[in-house]
Amino acid sequence: PTLLAACGGSDSGGAAPEASGTIDYLSWEGYDVPDPMKAWKAANSVEVKSTYIGNHDEIQAKIKAGGGSYDLITYYQGYKPLYTELDILTTLDTDKIPNIEGLFAVFREADSRNLWIDADGNWTGVPWTWGSIGITWDDAKLPGGLDSWYDLLDPKFKGKIGVVNDPLGAFTLTAHILGKDPAALPKAEYAEIEDFLRKMVGQAKSVAPSFGDMTNQLVAGDIVACFQGWAYQNSLAAGAGNKNVKTKTPKEGAFSFCDLYAIPSTSDNVDTVHAWINEALAPETNARIAEYLVAAVTVEESAGLINAETKALYPYDDLELGDDTGARLKKLFEVAPFYGMPPSTSDEFITFSEMSEKWEEIKQGA
Repeated sequence: PTLLAACGGSDSGGAAPEASGTIDYLSWEGYDVPDPMKAWKAANSVEVKSTYIGNHDEIQAKIKAGGGSYDLITYYQGYKPLYTELDILTTLDTDKIPNIEGLFAVFREADSRNLWIDADGNWTGVPWTWGSIGITWDDAKLPGGLDSWYDLLDPKFKGKIGVVNDPLGAFTLTAHILGKDPAALPKAEYAEIEDFLRKMVGQAKSVAPSFGDMTNQLVAGDIVACFQGWAYQNSLAAGAGNKNVKTKTPKEGAFSFCDLYAIPSTSDNVDTVHAWINEALAPETNARIAEYLVAAVTVEESAGLINAETKALYPYDDLELGDDTGARLKKLFEVAPFYGMPPSTSDEFITFSEMSEKWEEIKQGA
């Protein structure tokens, strides 16, 4: 498996370009997957020079500021419209990424939002990991968990609910719960979002600065359940000694997130980055990446290569196209879809900056 991971592989008959030199990486710590890609880097004498971010918006800020030849970035699918507007993304040469053919069908079809495949069929990002939001709880305190997001608002949980400082996630989740599109929410309808979030924040012990901190609250027994929970918390909690932490999607559903590898306009080592992306989609490598991040695989064959604990987090058997036209997605992505972000400017809809400013006001109620 190590040799296969170092060389990459594809059943499509194509070949990735030769890799060499340095990849200047700009994104989250961990998303440069140092352990899973170690053999490939050694085999190709590739060095990854990483610049880590503390906030997703640092990516566009650093690229548009100039002065850096960044080769590889990642983006959460909701950032696609903004990154397109800012002319950050380049079109990928999929002939140089033969392993793209191994993706689950849902990731190879452009949905109506064009979050990584444009209407003309061009790819601006490649899905390499994903996950879904749900309710995370301590099963020792709440056997069986909760079935609805509204259950978190029960007065008996006052001061016992975890909320994380993630304005976009909180906004997107609330919009979904209320049956609205977070990427096109009329300004007049924001009052409903605000009312729900104020109630939820009012239930919180505090607004945790990160998912790790919110998990620590669960492990310490300070809270019993989380608004915007994440399956990764199960693993974090187990590592801290609490194996009773679980996550599930409640009856109203939630939202899913997909992280894309992309080549920004500043890249000067394009072939090597194409080779990197191709290797990230090699079945064995994609499986190791999922285990490393406690996340979900995007490559169909990888689902049979991950350990049982990681595989149990997501229902891989449900990742199929809903019909021959690819017009709808089954099961998980019906109840937890991928959403876009609020627009950067709009006279009609809530904008990204307005959403962020409102959250700063709301979280003061914790």
